[in-house]
Amino acid sequence: MHAESDVRRRRCYLVRHGHVDYFDAQGRPLDPRAVALSRTGTQQAWALGQVLQDVPFDRVLCSDYPRARQTLDLLLQGNQAPVESMPELREIRAGRLREIPSEALREQVVGAYRAAGVAGARFLGGERWDDFQRRVLSLFFELLQDPAWDSALIVSHDAVNRILLGWAAGLGLAGIAAFEQDTACLNVLDIDMRGDQVLGALIRTLNFTPYDPHKAGIHGTVLENLFLAIEPAGLRA
Repeated sequence: MHAESDVRRRRCYLVRHGHVDYFDAQGRPLDPRAVALSRTGTQQAWALGQVLQDVPFDRVLCSDYPRARQTLDLLLQGNQAPVESMPELREIRAGRLREIPSEALREQVVGAYRAAGVAGARFLGGERWDDFQRRVLSLFFELLQDPAWDSALIVSHDAVNRILLGWAAGLGLAGIAAFEQDTACLNVLDIDMRGDQVLGALIRTLNFTPYDPHKAGIHGTVLENLFLAIEPAGLRA
């Protein structure tokens, strides 16, 4: 029961896609717009689908990158819910890693989220963080202005989820490094509204991974794992 009868509480399920390989065996980067789920990623998404199988969704939104759509299909598991493919939910775009000096590569990759709140900061020399935040939040606020749903599912990417979690916590870009997003993880947000006015948000669930709920096998961060996958010599070959 809500404290105020005129407050409407709506629920949003945020999912990061399952595991993918962003680099080949020689450490060369693959096109992030086209990479598909690995076998591990498929298993992770299937496990999350078991958790969500009885949850009804009024709206289903998905990044238009293959790894997000593959994850969504495994979550829905035959459910014919209409899917809205949204380029606004694409992951933040990195610059050319080969242009980062090798001696600075680890610091810049591992610390990329900690630098997001700096004025004019770009993600690894690519997309500006403030532009990315505007892209994601503009779509999210547009979603909130649609009164025709109570439960929405959004399947996208690590940094997209961090933007939404940072907004929900009132921290903005400066706080996104704290919201770790493991592959095929689930976050649950409740948004309180009075009419078309957003009153605030509650983070009900954060970074839940049903394939490893206690994180016993998860130790590195998203960006630490990214750095470990990079072979600097291969980037400059």
